[in-house]
Amino acid sequence: MQDPRAFTESALNLIPRKLRLLCVFVLAALFNCRTDTDGTITKLLRTTKYIQLLAHGARRGYSFRRLFSIFKGNVKINMISKTMRTRQSTCAATLAFLAMALVPGSVLAASHEKGCWKIETETKKKNSPKYTQPGLYYKPWAGAADAAGQGAYPMTVQITGFSNDGDLIGSSTASLDDMGREGVGSYRGEQVLFRCSPDAGDLQEFFSTNGDNPNAGKDDISHISGIPGTYRFPEENIISRVTNLDTNQVVTRYWLARQMKNLDKDEQGWTLVKVKNFSRYKVDLYQCKACGSETDSWMQPIAYVAFKGGAGLNSMSPNLSVGADHNNNWSGWHNDWPGAINPKPNLNVRTGKVTCAVRNTTPVVNFPPMSVAELEGGKKATMPITIDIQCESGFGKLSSGTGANQTAMGIMARDENAAYARPLGLVTGGSAVTDLLSDGYGGKNVAQGVSVVLYESNGTTPIYFLTSRYLTMGGAKDGWYPVLQDATQTGSDINWDYYTRTVNATFEAFHPGKGEVSAGKYKATAEVVIAIQ
Repeated sequence: MQDPRAFTESALNLIPRKLRLLCVFVLAALFNCRTDTDGTITKLLRTTKYIQLLAHGARRGYSFRRLFSIFKGNVKINMISKTMRTRQSTCAATLAFLAMALVPGSVLAASHEKGCWKIETETKKKNSPKYTQPGLYYKPWAGAADAAGQGAYPMTVQITGFSNDGDLIGSSTASLDDMGREGVGSYRGEQVLFRCSPDAGDLQEFFSTNGDNPNAGKDDISHISGIPGTYRFPEENIISRVTNLDTNQVVTRYWLARQMKNLDKDEQGWTLVKVKNFSRYKVDLYQCKACGSETDSWMQPIAYVAFKGGAGLNSMSPNLSVGADHNNNWSGWHNDWPGAINPKPNLNVRTGKVTCAVRNTTPVVNFPPMSVAELEGGKKATMPITIDIQCESGFGKLSSGTGANQTAMGIMARDENAAYARPLGLVTGGSAVTDLLSDGYGGKNVAQGVSVVLYESNGTTPIYFLTSRYLTMGGAKDGWYPVLQDATQTGSDINWDYYTRTVNATFEAFHPGKGEVSAGKYKATAEVVIAIQ
């Protein structure tokens, strides 16, 4: 091994300042860490002042030779002869220096406190438990107050002569992104909500209904409704059920929890609890005139999402526990709870209005076999779909439309089929999709590059596919059309007026001539929906 003194000072000084200290340690290790026969590493604590002295020199830009001289002068290195004990001591000191040099400063400066902290603003102090690593996303958030979660569950429901107790009249799903104080858009998936020390213990997402509000989650009325997990809702004749879609658990007034795992960590090894780590929740609304729900202008959430983690005084929602009754346990409410499930403020209820319903439709449409070459060449196959509609007497043409309180019709694709269409750009400017792709699209033996599109009876005006029966008043871009548009009256009696409407279904390549069509089977299902907007 060449003696480091053989290097020229000019060459040594070409090494960047930040690396000079590390290079001194490495050279010292090469000359002094040859053996450790008795396994004893000693005198580590004696090196503290030397570490400080060398670090000060490196920051001041001292040359490589000057730093090495400081090292030799203070640790008393004799590079020609030394005892084994001195060699071991020097090795120990060198290893300590190496550890200090190689471990990031952010780790060495990390807080030693134990627990979890709510993160809202930038904290540059690396020894703070609320330290925010550069590049992370955070912002102030106010928690699950009464007004939180607005807009996350927009629905229009109807209780009419066509609906019965027990009918599902509304359903919607949302993530935590839209459940904060500002409602829709409150959070972003990567937003850091909490920061927890490595020894903080279990980190859990808790959820329950609003167990102390008799109109919004206190009273389970499953014995009346016949539907498990249903509670009174703050609107007459309506009851609700909330489901955690990640655990598939029905939310009750008694707290449930989900262990939060595989969470991101920051540069100090602390755990980051982000918006994306929380579950998605579905709200189902049912008609129940016998369940005793009352319209309540006090718009509280019907359920909450909380976080529990930490230790001692540095804990979030410390008293929550699985099975605890929300009626008397709301530990952490509301500032430290990130989410509120609150469909009431954005619920449109349509009751007691004359409207229409579907009597019958063409049950199955069979298209003739077509070759790949024919489809790529732009050939299409068109078949008619007949829809029979009945409207209550007194329902006039002015009641047919897509505005508030008017009645509209849509042809709804299933969630699976709509999901296949969106990545291919087969969408409108709203929630509708333009094409109905096959079940299992992209799978084996399923035709690719083809779909069914709908047109009015003239064969040229497109009809887009509805994707949500409860998202209304968006018109054609959401898949809604006036119920009597392109319809012909076929009869009437004392209670009803009868209409027929024809829609053309066309099987075609959605990008003909681009080589995207492949042979296979096509099968899909759509549903005709009529609803008051």
